Amino acid sequence: MNKEELENILSYNNHAVTMSRIAVSLLAGENPLNLRGVREILAMYLLVPYITNSQLDKPDELYNIPKLDINSLFTKVIYKDGSLKEMTLDNLRNAICHSFIALTEKGDLLLDDRASCDRKTHDGLDDKGFCNRLELEKTRNKLLTLHKQVLQQQIEFNKNLLKDIEVNGSRN
Repeated sequence: MNKEELENILSYNNHAVTMSRIAVSLLAGENPLNLRGVREILAMYLLVPYITNSQLDKPDELYNIPKLDINSLFTKVIYKDGSLKEMTLDNLRNAICHSFIALTEKGDLLLDDRASCDRKTHDGLDDKGFCNRLELEKTRNKLLTLHKQVLQQQIEFNKNLLKDIEVNGSRN
């Protein structure tokens, strides 16, 4: 076993420790946001409502939940066999919701292999120990772009709602 494989195994095994330390720190009123990778982990989790495969239920048409294209590319990763795989927003969501995000010792992000393959492929894998390593700076920039899209969608929706109410009056 080489050093990188061992680091991946330890990062994988310690993901619960990392996530719970972040939670305990936040709940204790401390600020773990300056630790390398923590802001990016939180930003990934905060995307979940906007990268669903179906629109979430809303009280009525005046309410809005922004939705990003789940088939769009989040990043490309080098897979176990050396091939380049695409990580879509849908696969990112699957990794976040059904598995984990961890930090390496260097502070890069490590995601379960669900992030780069669909469920059927993942279920058929004999070795489910592969993880996708994401460079922190590149990931941060992509997350910023996605959250700005969410902001823009919601700002536009609210602007159009206010314009419509101004023109047509309230629904009551």
